[in-house]
Amino acid sequence: MWKYKTIRAVFTGLFVLSVFLVAYLHITSVWPKVFLVSLICVWFTYIIVGVFRMRAQVFLPSVCSLAIPGKKNILLTFDDGPHPQITPLILDTLAAHKAKAVFFCIGKKLALYPQLAARMVAEGHIIANHSYNHSNLIGMYSTQRVVEEIRQTEAEIERITPSLKLYRPPFGVTNPNIAKATSALNMKVIGWNTRSFDTVSRSGEKVLSRITANLKNGDIILFHDTQEVTSTILADFLLFVRNKGFTFDIDSLK
Repeated sequence: MWKYKTIRAVFTGLFVLSVFLVAYLHITSVWPKVFLVSLICVWFTYIIVGVFRMRAQVFLPSVCSLAIPGKKNILLTFDDGPHPQITPLILDTLAAHKAKAVFFCIGKKLALYPQLAARMVAEGHIIANHSYNHSNLIGMYSTQRVVEEIRQTEAEIERITPSLKLYRPPFGVTNPNIAKATSALNMKVIGWNTRSFDTVSRSGEKVLSRITANLKNGDIILFHDTQEVTSTILADFLLFVRNKGFTFDIDSLK
């Protein structure tokens, strides 16, 4: 795959050529103008896909599936916690089914509920970085501000356990500034390929149907340990997955 800088250079060259043909050579044909407009539309589509679809890996490399050869394994991940009511229910269910998970925690919540993070670690789970404030404006942050968000959260993690330097951007948003920040801090970016939409749907049946369809080795499932529906359907999901012969190995991230 071409890197973002290479593609940007190609688009810039084509854009300059198109403007030159239209503005300076006074070509009367409509095709240079059509090409110019089409080029602009393609460029903005490319950027939007890059920003909101981490799996496209437009701006940075990310792990969005993690198959283990010879096994049927899925990676359970939970974002946005810890939550004082929901996270303990999630942990209870995981313990009952002997399943391990990765919790992408918000730094300021780690500061508020360090005992929950400590319990995650004590029970064999991984705690990872999901920014400090989980701002809706993360896509507009400067590189330095993204760095500060990551560093603050890493400091909270380090108070509990050595950090594995795993990072998931809020909302899965990526851009050049986030790419520079994660590279500078040597963070490994973890995405997903199966989204539960548990923050959108209140129907446990719909959430279960969505995440149990077409499961395969290496799937990374995105849940949120802030949603009641997740705590409600988790046991049924774990039973379903176990019956299909899947495991919940997180050691490949360590």
